Amino acid sequence: MKKKTVFAGLLLLSVAMSAQEVISSQGNTYSNGTNTVDYTIGETVIATVSNGTNDVTQGFHQTKLTVTSIEDLDINLNVNIYPNPTSDKVIVSMENYENMRFVLFDANGKVLNEAIITSAATEINVTDYAYGNYLLSITDNQNTKLKTYQIIKK
Repeated sequence: MKKKTVFAGLLLLSVAMSAQEVISSQGNTYSNGTNTVDYTIGETVIATVSNGTNDVTQGFHQTKLTVTSIEDLDINLNVNIYPNPTSDKVIVSMENYENMRFVLFDANGKVLNEAIITSAATEINVTDYAYGNYLLSITDNQNTKLKTYQIIKK
């Protein structure tokens, strides 16, 4: 009876998984004409079923992966960004602020705020922005990015 239950579970699992698409660095697909089994390495484990001889582990596929890098182009520039995470404001603190500016981007790359840095501690108001992740770039007067920081609005 347990073998029939495991087989029925595998059959239902293979039918449910046939509509999913996976982009992964490792994994494979096996098919016998009527059933298909897909797997990827690195999936989060949701449940494991075993009959003593065979194990079936069910996970989920991530259909979209977005990788965002944080740039650090000028290692001699000393900048402090605080508080982070924040709910209302971020302070950009730096000693050599002459000819510097900041640009605040949302997750889609849209410019939300930009201004010249006019003091050693410049306050950026983020109260009106939605919860999420933002990028804050420090640039020079030629608009060359010197450093980029991730800001978390909570």
